[in-house]
Amino acid sequence: MGAYVIKIIMISVMFLMLGAGLNIEFRQVIELFKRLRIVVLGVLANFLIVPLLIYLCIAWLPLSADIKIGIMLMAAAPIAPMAPTPFVEKARGDVVYSVGLMVFVAILSIVLTPLILSISIPKSVGGVAIDPIQIVKTLLMVQLIPIGVGMVVRHISPTWAQKLIKFVPRIGQIGLIIGVGMLFMQQGSKLLSIGFLAYLIMLFLVIVSLLVGDWILVGESGEKRRALAISTAIRNIPLAFLIATENFPDTIIGPVALVFSAFTMVLSIVYGKLMVKSEDQGSNA
Repeated sequence: MGAYVIKIIMISVMFLMLGAGLNIEFRQVIELFKRLRIVVLGVLANFLIVPLLIYLCIAWLPLSADIKIGIMLMAAAPIAPMAPTPFVEKARGDVVYSVGLMVFVAILSIVLTPLILSISIPKSVGGVAIDPIQIVKTLLMVQLIPIGVGMVVRHISPTWAQKLIKFVPRIGQIGLIIGVGMLFMQQGSKLLSIGFLAYLIMLFLVIVSLLVGDWILVGESGEKRRALAISTAIRNIPLAFLIATENFPDTIIGPVALVFSAFTMVLSIVYGKLMVKSEDQGSNA
């Protein structure tokens, strides 16, 4: 059943990425990369600052090796494909910035995700044997190809793009809810064994990730700060879960990554609502 659930999640994410591509024009992505500063800061937040802070936070805490590995898997796999839509979009963030950064980060993940894991997970707890070809396949199939197809459709026929936007993202959202719900039901006993302290620590680390993404763009617009905060917090659970199931089957490492992912989504929604409310109140004052 687990393999089927993962496929449901992967297909749902593909629909979300297709929907994101349908919303974006090629020129918008090109314009984004002309602002090299915010792209570099986004990369630093996701590949350096957040993984380093998470590693330093959990290194000396009384957590089991499996829990630490599960958390580090999420730290090493930045920007979930579902971050731009619906999470950044619902928070009235800069979706183009989020999508452009996600694509760039997905390419860098081929090298940097294995590097971060090789440094942060010692051989004494099993290490991680990562197949880079499998990572490339996952990133291409789940993220890069669907978003590219969506952008091509928008470029060739904006009318058709507008029609597809009305239902394609919704299919992805419904499928994702179903898939994640099934995963939680399937992993119920393992989720209970994680422990209250680990739950608190993961909540704290997600809040730290949100703050890093927000604060590193101080001086930029609220839309870009919200986009980076949410993109930095919502880590790439499809990639992390793939690595967990291939390297650590029958452990709580996968469920830990799942819980961390759930916290990122819930807290990102809360963060987005709070920031939008604050911005609206400021504009009405």
